[in-house]
Amino acid sequence: MERYEEILQELKLRRLVRKAIKIRETKNKQSLVSERRDEEKLRKVIRSLLKEGDIDSDTKPAPYESTPINMLADAFNQILPVIKTGLRKLSKPEERQSYRLHVLEKLKSSFDTFESLELKAAAAAKRDDNFIGESDLTEAEEDEELSLKIRMLGDEGRILPSDESENVRFRKEEKSEEQKTEENFGSFRISGLNPTGARVAFETINDSNIESVLADKRRTLFDSEDKSEFKEYTLYNADLWLLTYEEELSKEMGQGPAFQKTIMPRPDTAKEIGKGAEFAPGAGEVADMADAATEVQDVGAGIPTADTEEEENTEFTF
Repeated sequence: MERYEEILQELKLRRLVRKAIKIRETKNKQSLVSERRDEEKLRKVIRSLLKEGDIDSDTKPAPYESTPINMLADAFNQILPVIKTGLRKLSKPEERQSYRLHVLEKLKSSFDTFESLELKAAAAAKRDDNFIGESDLTEAEEDEELSLKIRMLGDEGRILPSDESENVRFRKEEKSEEQKTEENFGSFRISGLNPTGARVAFETINDSNIESVLADKRRTLFDSEDKSEFKEYTLYNADLWLLTYEEELSKEMGQGPAFQKTIMPRPDTAKEIGKGAEFAPGAGEVADMADAATEVQDVGAGIPTADTEEEENTEFTF
């Protein structure tokens, strides 16, 4: 009898132990689920904060201290890929030398055009301010223009029909687009330089928006000093980047660089690092366009080959 009671008590004890274990396991599971829920809530809060941080953070490089240079940095986003692509089409050093000189000369010419148009606009505005009392002069100018038109259309003393039906026989034949293009190229090309490099430079610039980009960025600047700074840094940095692209390309092709000196004047406030510092001239070291042109025949003379130079990252500051 006593043995039976002991066994019964042992069974009850075991049931209670198992029940206690199950209760404990259930509580542990509930606690784990609660912890996971809390952790997931915390993760959502952190993700939300990170997204807000991304929106508010400034991921762009800090702007330069100069407004004209900031304008140029934006312009180079579109300009540099274009002039780099044009240079890489040319396999011969003399072609790339010609390309570089023509590109830089065209950039200079573009700024001359901007400045000329600006002067004409200022002069026109001044004339408008002084317009009162000049009506007689304007009429005289119009009469002279009409007289000149008549003389150009017909022989001296010939009277043309007022309906202009006969004007066509005296008009010069209009040039085709191809003829106009060739005339423009003839004016663009620099004598004595490789014609292939000149042609690629001509087409690269004419088929791009380089001039309009520069004009648009320059138009945002009203101070004459800012415009001058924009021009100086455009020309100098275009030269530096062409030197960089030439060094990279010549190494790939196993050639000596077609050019190694800057041609454009270095702005007084310019600071270069990396490759820019290597290409930056010392006092009196800036070559001019004429000197560079005379070096075309000697391209590569005395220049180390690509496999003798170490590759370095290209980095410029304005």
